[in-house]
Formats: sequence, C-alpha cells, structure tokens
Amino acid sequence: SVPSSGASSSEPAVAASRLLQRWWASRVGRPFLFEIGLIGTLLFCYKYVRFLARDAGSVAIANAERVLEVERAFGVAIESQIQSVVLESRGLVELINQYYVASHFAVTIGVMVWLYFFRYSVYRRMRWVMFGITLLALLVHVVFPLAPPRMLDDIGFIDTLKHYGPSIYGPTDEGSANQFAAMPSLHFGYAAMAAWGIIAALKTRWRYLAALHPFAMLVAIVATANHFLLDAIAAGAMLALIGALVWFVVKPLPEDDPDFIEEPDDGTDRELADDPGLELAG
Repeated sequence: SVPSSGASSSEPAVAASRLLQRWWASRVGRPFLFEIGLIGTLLFCYKYVRFLARDAGSVAIANAERVLEVERAFGVAIESQIQSVVLESRGLVELINQYYVASHFAVTIGVMVWLYFFRYSVYRRMRWVMFGITLLALLVHVVFPLAPPRMLDDIGFIDTLKHYGPSIYGPTDEGSANQFAAMPSLHFGYAAMAAWGIIAALKTRWRYLAALHPFAMLVAIVATANHFLLDAIAAGAMLALIGALVWFVVKPLPEDDPDFIEEPDDGTDRELADDPGLELAG
C-alpha cells in the first residue's frame, strides 16, 4: 500500500514541534530566558537607582567623612596606609587597577555561567544570593549615598584609576555608574559570592584557593581609593545574611549531586524540572 501524503507531510511538523519542546525544556531554553529576565530586572533597578542618586553629591561627601570618623574611632582607618604602600611601585598600582576593572564582571559572570551549565544545583541558590544582595545594596545606595575615598581630596587619597589608568569614571553626572554607591562594595560582595560558589561546587581541597579572589579584590578596592574598609565589611555582612536566608529557603534538590546532571528521556533537565524558582517563568 502507498502511504498517504497527509501523514508524510505532517512528519516534519511533528519533528519540529518535538525539537522545539526539547529546546524549551533544555538549559538554553525557558530556564535561560528566565535568567535573562532576572538580569534585566537588576539592570533596570541599577539604572533607576543611579537616576535617584544623581544629585546626592553633597550628602554623599558628608557621609564619607562620617564613615572615616567611625573607622578612626575603631582604629580601622587603614586605607591611606595601604594606598601608600601600593603607590611605592607604579607596576603594582597598574596591576591592581587592572584587577579592579577587569576581574569584577569577568570573574562574576564567568563563575555564574560555569555554575549554570555544570553545577546547577549550586547555581540555583547562588542566583538568588546575587539577586538578593544586589537589591539590598541598591536600597542602601538610595538611603545612604556614600562618596568613595578618592573624592576626599583634602584627606590625601589619590584616584589611582585617574592618575595611572585605566580611567573608567568620568564626571559624577555622566556615565552609567552610580559613583555615590560606595557602601556596600559590590566589587567585594560579588568577589566573595563567586568564591563561595566555587567552594560550594567543588570537592577538591584546592577549591579554597578561590578565597584569594575576594582578598585581592579587598586590597584593590581600598588601594584604588574606591571604597572604605567598612564598605567591604557591610558587603560581607549582607552576603552572609542573604546567603543564610537563601540556603534555608531554597532546599537541595532530590538526589542533589553537583558532579552529575541527569537528562530524562523527554529531554528535560531533571534539575531544571525540579527547580521551583523557574515556576516564575512559566
């Protein structure tokens, strides 16, 4: 017998529909679009906060002077000493400047992408840690605008990025960065978060070397006069608070194994299928 033309013509459509369903359920389909939506939300919030803080210059400078007074009262105003040591070597200054500029987003994005594709059981928690600490930090930036030490010229701080390059900050009323957002330091917060993600995802004893990144970032943010020490302490406290909350609320997946990703027969990643966070994207 000769197959009907209707049945044969529907086969490509059925195959295409199945392929589309497998893509939608895969890690680069619906879940990936959900992550893009989260990032877009954070960027929108950041842009809006910058708009709110554009005229906070005088308040931010006054707050910076208060922070410096608090540090002096507790004997932790060590920013000038650290910068003085670094300034003895131009090569060291330039290296630290590059680290401050290049590693902030590169390491954070690199670690989060790696966790997403290879250690999703850790990523699903770190995603909410990053979201939470960012929103909390933006709230503080609005309530307590804070100028970085480099804006306190009379104290003797040197803007190393401006004098040695690369210069990434222009006038405070231009560009995309909110320069009155020193506390908490998201440079340090993201660095500590990235280290936490690596340590949580790996089992080797060498994973603790990841802690060198936030330590180096701490030196960088202080030596470049972009943050006070208290800015890093505040970021660390927020990270601990948000992280503990996320680890309590977001429970481990059944048979949670960060070293293995099982693909069900229907093409749906089991870790993704069991992730309650993705219900928001449905």
